[in-house]
Amino acid sequence: MTLDAFLRTAWDEHADAPQAVAERLPGALELLQVPADVNPLVRLATHVYGEHLGAWQAGLALLDRMGALPLCAQDPAAMLAVLRGQAALRVASGEPAADALATLPVSEHVNVLAQVAAMHTGRENLPAAIQALEGALQAEAKASPEEDASAARPGWRAMAVAGNNLAAALEGHSGRSATETEAMLRAARIGLTYWRLAGGWLEEERAHYQLARCELAAGQPEAAAASAMQCVTICERETAPAFELFFGHAVHALALRAAGDANGHAAARVLALSAYAQLSADEQPWCRREHAELTS
Repeated sequence: MTLDAFLRTAWDEHADAPQAVAERLPGALELLQVPADVNPLVRLATHVYGEHLGAWQAGLALLDRMGALPLCAQDPAAMLAVLRGQAALRVASGEPAADALATLPVSEHVNVLAQVAAMHTGRENLPAAIQALEGALQAEAKASPEEDASAARPGWRAMAVAGNNLAAALEGHSGRSATETEAMLRAARIGLTYWRLAGGWLEEERAHYQLARCELAAGQPEAAAASAMQCVTICERETAPAFELFFGHAVHALALRAAGDANGHAAARVLALSAYAQLSADEQPWCRREHAELTS
């Protein structure tokens, strides 16, 4: 098996069977052929051992073995990927961030702390996720302004993912406090800001959708309607498929209903249900929540 084939299968299976994937990860070290192979395997390992299993020491042991391989020891970029993964697991396990990050350049702190935020979000430790995301923002403020976009982009993407995931988790968190509600909105805005830097139109419009859902959950229907329209506008500009349009029109309709705009709600609802009617049978289950909200 090639490394690419291993990674594809592992990513497909990891959410449902993380322990089984973790048990196969040590064998994947034999598939590493060139230094560029290291970072993708580190990403998978830190995600599975960290976010899904919380098996910090097992993950660190695997990365220790990876870092000892000649193709890592002889290549600075490959070794940096290993060190980054180790730092993320160490911080997430509870080690002081200052200690775990000490050997990494400041520009890498953003990526590491954003990964930690995503790990804690996935493990439903939302206070720790909020703290880690704030730490990532502080690290970004300390990063060199001379750093070029290609070097910063991995950190931007990690920030986008962490912000979006945390916002979605807090939106669905029952009994959310006022402090958590503010953190939810902040995380959604962080997701949008960094997807604009690191993603394309698809990621940006989905980030507008997530922000609209969070604003709606926070009791800000007018702001939610404006964010939803940003989502719809991007979809229309890019001739997005019905799947994307459905979510934009649906959250727009919900926001307008909450804002008391009956006519606007009715018009947006028609557009949303029209888009829903164009979806395949495989796509419709992903839309169950919004469809139920529109038809209740």
